[in-house]
Amino acid sequence: MRNKIFLFVLASILQLNLFSQTWQQQVSYNIDVSLNDKDHSLDGFEKIIYSNYSPDTLTYIWFHLWPNAYKNDKTAFSDQLLENGNTKFYFSKKEEKGYINRLDFRIDNISVKIEDHPEHIDIVKLILPSPLAPNQTVTITTPFHVQLPYNISRGGHVGQSYQCTQWYPKPAVYDHKGWHPMPYLDQGEFYSEFGNTEVKITVPSNYVVAASGYLMNEDERAWLMERKNFTWEPIKKKVKNSKGLIETKIQEFPESSPTTKTLHYKQILSHDFAWFADKRFIVNYEPLVLPSDRLIHVFSFYTPEHKKIWANSLQNAKDAVKFYSTNVGEYLYNTVSVVQGPESFGGGMEYPGITVISPMTSAKELDKVIAHEVGHNWFYGILASNERTHPWMDEGMNSFYENKYSLQKDHQYKQQTEQSLVETVIATKNDQPIETTSEKFSDRNYGLIAYFKTAEWMRLLEKEMGPEAFSKAMHEYFDKWKFKHPYPEDFRKVMEESSGKNLDSVFSLLSKTGSLPPDNRKGFAIQGIIKAVKQANLDKKTVITWVPLPGYNYYDKGMAGVLFTNVNLPPSKFQFMVLPYYAFGSKEFNGIGFAFHTFYPNGIFKKIEPGVSYSKFSQNKFESSDGNKAYLSFQKTVPGIRFTLKEKDPRSTRLRFFQWKTFLIGEDALRFYRDTVVNPPNDTTIYNRFRTVIQNRTLNQLRIVIENYRALYPYSGELKLEQAEDFVRAAFTGNYFFNYPKGGGLNVRLFAGKFFYTGGKTITKQFNTDRYHLNMTGPNGSEDYTYSDYFLGRNQYEGFESQQIMNRDGAFKVRTDLLASKVGKTDNWLSSINFSTTIPDGINPLSLLPVKIPLKLFFDIGTFAEAWEKNAEIDRFLFDFGLQIPLLKETVNIYIPIIYSKVFKEYIQSTIEEKGRFFKTISFTIDISNFNLRKFDRNLIF
Repeated sequence: MRNKIFLFVLASILQLNLFSQTWQQQVSYNIDVSLNDKDHSLDGFEKIIYSNYSPDTLTYIWFHLWPNAYKNDKTAFSDQLLENGNTKFYFSKKEEKGYINRLDFRIDNISVKIEDHPEHIDIVKLILPSPLAPNQTVTITTPFHVQLPYNISRGGHVGQSYQCTQWYPKPAVYDHKGWHPMPYLDQGEFYSEFGNTEVKITVPSNYVVAASGYLMNEDERAWLMERKNFTWEPIKKKVKNSKGLIETKIQEFPESSPTTKTLHYKQILSHDFAWFADKRFIVNYEPLVLPSDRLIHVFSFYTPEHKKIWANSLQNAKDAVKFYSTNVGEYLYNTVSVVQGPESFGGGMEYPGITVISPMTSAKELDKVIAHEVGHNWFYGILASNERTHPWMDEGMNSFYENKYSLQKDHQYKQQTEQSLVETVIATKNDQPIETTSEKFSDRNYGLIAYFKTAEWMRLLEKEMGPEAFSKAMHEYFDKWKFKHPYPEDFRKVMEESSGKNLDSVFSLLSKTGSLPPDNRKGFAIQGIIKAVKQANLDKKTVITWVPLPGYNYYDKGMAGVLFTNVNLPPSKFQFMVLPYYAFGSKEFNGIGFAFHTFYPNGIFKKIEPGVSYSKFSQNKFESSDGNKAYLSFQKTVPGIRFTLKEKDPRSTRLRFFQWKTFLIGEDALRFYRDTVVNPPNDTTIYNRFRTVIQNRTLNQLRIVIENYRALYPYSGELKLEQAEDFVRAAFTGNYFFNYPKGGGLNVRLFAGKFFYTGGKTITKQFNTDRYHLNMTGPNGSEDYTYSDYFLGRNQYEGFESQQIMNRDGAFKVRTDLLASKVGKTDNWLSSINFSTTIPDGINPLSLLPVKIPLKLFFDIGTFAEAWEKNAEIDRFLFDFGLQIPLLKETVNIYIPIIYSKVFKEYIQSTIEEKGRFFKTISFTIDISNFNLRKFDRNLIF
């Protein structure tokens, strides 16, 4: 009886709302739908009662057909997933996509005209046969068929586990700001009209259904009570495949019952209806009495596989309802359900009265997520702001209360990571205002700004108003605007009127970027790496971290060092790193370091970074016949400046910059001389002596770079111009990656280079500039003329260390270092194309190892100037082909040449002894110069 009275009161509230000063439409639904679990589809019939309470006469109604977002790879949903780095839907199979069709919109049983949206296939315009005047109602009917997609975004199915969300045609919202048609998006939620919903769902009899609304079937409610101890384990079966071979198949779901049942649900004052069906669900139920003495029904649904973590989920849901009811306003629906969904879509998603959550790793994590998702019932479900346009009004406000809940539950809520990330996007000028629409947020900022920074803004608002006044105002906001779609101005008006304060100083921050006050970063602190990992943000001070760091190369042998740096999150404008080493082999002090300052100007440049770097290490070793040793070192000082261009769209994945560096390099060289010693009376001894001298050289380098690290077909291009005494060197390197549908892909690298002599070519210049010439094979250590790569043995010509090359110039993998003139080395021009493709795990023998090691094939083809000369004794085009083992995102690569040009074959047979020849032809790179952290995370901020 209490619930019936409450439903009557809610219905009365709706009618009062409709005639209040701020009008709103009402849309009620009556839907019959059946599930076909063989082809994963829905067939339904829908009756929509649309009441026009606006002061305007309507001639059409925009409708959302959101299942069509999954129809092909040309929808806004598909485009956004790609922009956010997700290619799963783009490369999904035809049978994994979804759609809605068999529509026949009718009014008074007469078909009505439908017009396509000019851009989105999941939006249509229904043309009314006669204008709908204010305070008039129209009844619209249509059958529909939905092919459910494989679930990668909220709705669909995984096997015979079904998540039916945004599954039926719905009118868009028409409010005092006009129509709000919007395509379905993964990043960006929904805005729909309130009304009463009645749904009848037909499924095979052994399915457990969790749905929005109250279940009217008493026998089904009784059956659900029996599911508390349900168990199920996948069944392994031996079956014959198409080739007649016996293989093991796993039956993940119980067989479906041959009979069906129809479940009847009702929901009052709802703007959405979602349901979930699975034959494996365990069902937990308890009633909950709210402070008003009203009883509601709390459910949790989960599979036996996740029973351990979900064991306390029912209590978690009850705790969340009680917390939000106390802190925001009493829960207004009759039921609340939490449902364990599949792993495929990740995270959680809320609907009125019900939420679906993917599997979690711990019970504490699940408690927090349940609190967050249940909390959406207040902000998304009952207040129901336009979350697509103002995501902070749901996600941010709800995160604020979730944080309070976590503190109350003693989950040791830590916001240091999120705070550091927010401060990092602010420090690097990558932040966006809180008041940004969902689709315009970058993938990274959607969580950091709409959720976390808004929660911090709410804390600031609470501090400005005072906790008691804030709590009182939030209750007033909820009471006044429940079921009314409030806008930001409505929220502000309530907070100011309730508190009696002008809150412009706080609300103006919603449209600004930058830190929220106060920002008191002062002083500095020094800490070791262990403490730094535990506490990245130390009392708002600039942190200097130190960590012991060993080093090694063939000449210096083992090195002991300590790294000192202020590189941290958030980054300072001035950053430095110093790493001094003591080498136990050479007995020398070595080291590396850099310092730079970042300026963020207003204009075409996003940032300007002047800086300087320094390094010193041994690069060779000499031992005379009398046992005297000398370690030859290099040291370089590199001042430079980098200009990064600003991108107009914060969601852009493009990076453009140009950079100038001047390499001031000093290298130890040997000078030999004879020392004559006279021993009286007539004995003279001549000794061969040596000493080291420093040879200095300067090289200027200009790089112009464009990169696009988009998920689909990323590319990069670099034009490098270098000038030193007697020459100018120009080189272009381009990379383009072609994705494969099942992961991996083909990388194509194009190189073209030209070497110019300044003042004309001479034998002396040719000899002096040899290390700068263009190489068909990846250059060796002595040809790394800027000392940009890490070499184990930079000047070794035998042994394992000598097999290291650079991924530069022609980038062939076959080495000819022992020739006086290496194959393909030129002081004119050179061009090459390099292909590298992944190998599927099914044919990768390394996939059998306990540690996953990828395997690739490489193929290089190139040509150079001398091959085109008259009477050239070499093929015009050279090639090599083989296996590549990439490690650490291709930072380390091992190359095994298998097939190559005749000239390489002849070199190997004539130069490398047969014993051990296979292993000596292997080459490897340690590609520090091309190392890019975005290979590990495309959303890195810095």
